[in-house]
Amino acid sequence: MAHHGVWCPGAQWSVLAVVLCSVLVPSPTQGYIYAHYSNMTSMLFEDLPAFFGPPLPKDGLMGVLMVSRPLNGCTAIDPPPPLPPSFDANTTKFIALIRRYECNFDIKVLHAQRAGYSAAIIHNMFSDKLLNMNSSNDTIAEEIEIPSVFTSYYASQILRNFIIPEQGAYVILKPEFAFPLSYYLIPFTGVVGMIILVMCVVLIVRCAQYRKRMRKNRLSKDQLKRIPTHRFCKGDDYDLCAICLDDYEEGDKLRVLPCSHAYHCKCVDPWLTQTKKTCPVCKQRVTRSNTEHSESDSEEEAGGRGEEEGTAGQADTERTPLLRPSNPGSPSGSPGAYSAITTAQCLASPALCDSPILGYEGYHSPPEDTDSESDEAVEYRQHADDDDTTQLIGRDGVEI
Repeated sequence: MAHHGVWCPGAQWSVLAVVLCSVLVPSPTQGYIYAHYSNMTSMLFEDLPAFFGPPLPKDGLMGVLMVSRPLNGCTAIDPPPPLPPSFDANTTKFIALIRRYECNFDIKVLHAQRAGYSAAIIHNMFSDKLLNMNSSNDTIAEEIEIPSVFTSYYASQILRNFIIPEQGAYVILKPEFAFPLSYYLIPFTGVVGMIILVMCVVLIVRCAQYRKRMRKNRLSKDQLKRIPTHRFCKGDDYDLCAICLDDYEEGDKLRVLPCSHAYHCKCVDPWLTQTKKTCPVCKQRVTRSNTEHSESDSEEEAGGRGEEEGTAGQADTERTPLLRPSNPGSPSGSPGAYSAITTAQCLASPALCDSPILGYEGYHSPPEDTDSESDEAVEYRQHADDDDTTQLIGRDGVEI
């Protein structure tokens, strides 16, 4: 048995279906009777349209109100009198006022139609409650071609005592304005559906691109199997796994990457298949067998190496090796990129000097000294040496 205050899913769906049906299925709403008399005064009364017969026109139905004879309308009703001259015969109709009881609603309206009335107002007796008028016979309901409404007893008394006796008074039957929700719901649903469809397509495309990018940066199982493995033995060059930082033990299964770095298979395999297909230490690619993006990768690597070699002091990227050979003569830290040249080598053989500075196009060497300039330089150096010797001998603190 369900607890109080807890709705089961079936009950929730049932309530939702009832709400949707009440919104989408048109139902009779309230209407209004506009009564005009004395050319200035107007009154408003509520009514309910009938379930049978045609609906009231949207612009309303204007007519002269007449009390039916007989009052209950259960038998043939007398036709209306001629229209007063102040009204237009083409636009003004006659409306019958009929009381409730003694026969069905559809019979009353049918008799008013046969008498020549364009609409019928049926009022309650000694009650202001509004009722929905249903037909008792489908055949009679099909014959009815005029609209009809049901109003209260109070409204009938006002209409009978003030509107009907007044010369030139008339009434207008108008339906209540109902917001056409179903009319706007279909386009709104279509627009929302299109937006959701476009969002789903974009999401699927982005997911496909993401998976493709991930496959591009990761190793597949077939590519992983192509990387050789090695059983560790004492005396091997490998001593420590850079991932788990544990020493290798006899019989450990190692995966040796093309860069000669080795790791435990259980440590490096998840890295290669789920993160990146590069060595965790030196960042070199493990395989180049995938031709789908070989050109783009080669361009990226070439550009990365050019920036590393040509720029000193820049921030390291993800492709920058973590372990670099130390070379004090190399500004970038890469071996062989730069060779120090001693002064003795340059002085010994100026013509054969391999200095990169001399080979640079923007470098201009000064012109060679003439013989006179060289002699003056030699005399100046000898004179400076003599002065230094004299100063040393003249000092009191010099001891021999």
